[in-house]
Amino acid sequence: MNALIVEDEFMIAKRLTRFISQAFGDQPFKLTVLNTLDDADDFLASHTIDVLFLDLNLQGKDGFSLLKEKLCESFHTIVVSANSDRAIEAFDLGVLDFVAKPFTFERVQTAINRLLDNTQVGNCRYLTYKHLGKSELLAVQQINYLRAEGHYTHIITIDNREILHDKNLDKLLATLPEYFIRIHRSYAVPLHQIKSIETQAGSKYWLTLHTGDNLPIGRTRIAELRNKLK
Repeated sequence: MNALIVEDEFMIAKRLTRFISQAFGDQPFKLTVLNTLDDADDFLASHTIDVLFLDLNLQGKDGFSLLKEKLCESFHTIVVSANSDRAIEAFDLGVLDFVAKPFTFERVQTAINRLLDNTQVGNCRYLTYKHLGKSELLAVQQINYLRAEGHYTHIITIDNREILHDKNLDKLLATLPEYFIRIHRSYAVPLHQIKSIETQAGSKYWLTLHTGDNLPIGRTRIAELRNKLK
């Protein structure tokens, strides 16, 4: 696990570092601490991380500028900020958690547990993705279904656009609302897009969306899906 803290107050960065180390316990991880947005941007251009702990007020600069630029990268973001009035805005953009300052060890532990829990879902209303070198926002309500492809995810929209996202399917589902459900190792859909389920010979299951798209359902996932649709 590779983590990056972006915090310009030395004592807060030191306290956060100690709490994160305690929260990870015996799990191996590498932690880097930087104090400017420019240094963080340069670091992220040449290093791979799993989680970013981001302050929002960094030497007079807005941490949201980095958040909006990097949300489409393949790591989670946990905001650590005294600006709790911006929590809704942060969750809208898909952050995994928002830890308000001053923080306790217990609150940091909760954030780390959420990071390590692959079943944890979020409540973001937008996803950020790159298009022609620029960051664009996609409303979650526009998603028809998701298709995994290695470390990436194809987002198929209800108007039949296909967007390649740098987060894998597991990481995307960790930030999306709970009505997104995995129906197959390669597919996930929002429940409200499901029109019907069909059983075919050989115990094969297929799902039809309101857009007319047909997707396979994994045998180990059919029971959970039917339960969700009740």
